[in-house]
Amino acid sequence: MTKKPANEPQNVEPVKPAVGIVLEFEFMLFPGRQLMFEAFGSVLKHHQVSFDQIIFSRHCLNRTIEQSVQSILAAVGKKGAAAADIAAKIKRQFESALKSAETAPSAALLGLLKKAVENNVKIGLLSFLPEEILKNITERLPADQISCLHVMKKESLDLPTPDGWLTLLKSMSVTPRRAIALVEGALACKSVLAVGMRCVVIPNAFTAWQDFVGADIVLEKSSDLKLNDLVALLTPSHFRGAK
Repeated sequence: MTKKPANEPQNVEPVKPAVGIVLEFEFMLFPGRQLMFEAFGSVLKHHQVSFDQIIFSRHCLNRTIEQSVQSILAAVGKKGAAAADIAAKIKRQFESALKSAETAPSAALLGLLKKAVENNVKIGLLSFLPEEILKNITERLPADQISCLHVMKKESLDLPTPDGWLTLLKSMSVTPRRAIALVEGALACKSVLAVGMRCVVIPNAFTAWQDFVGADIVLEKSSDLKLNDLVALLTPSHFRGAK
């Protein structure tokens, strides 16, 4: 029998690149959009400003709170109202609602993320909440998942931009081509596609009318998400061609 030289390289299975799932913390894992709608409605009512779901969808999805308030006030002919003061009240009410023990994360998404972690898929969360509120809410998540999360805090003026997603992916050591984003609105979808990630959209009552052209999957509800279907998007046969 011929012996192999001791210094001959062994057959080592190559390490597979890391795979990641990323999503907006307060608008996907939690019902942030509904809570924001309720906060706007409650505060604007006290200022005698008409408000409904149509107005919210038209003025409040792609702007900061203060910009949204300014847009609404201009639309109803109340340009002289104190937009900054109204926006501050809305922000406080929104953050208070998120901190409430009655506000629970999506059970379907928690289940998906738990299964993802068990299958060595990294999880990244993008948030625009103040640090202390983000910490308060994160501590309410299952203890066995907290240590597996990569949470990226961005300034409240930074809407979901390509830069935000890229920074999050860098912290996770995951390349865009190996990542999938779960989003609920067209703006987030476009920023995800600009980065080169796969995009899965689960619209809500406020975003269902938007155009999600380019998204890989559009689902009606979070419970329809299947980990195997998501990971399958990252196989070579699903890679988008270079433009």
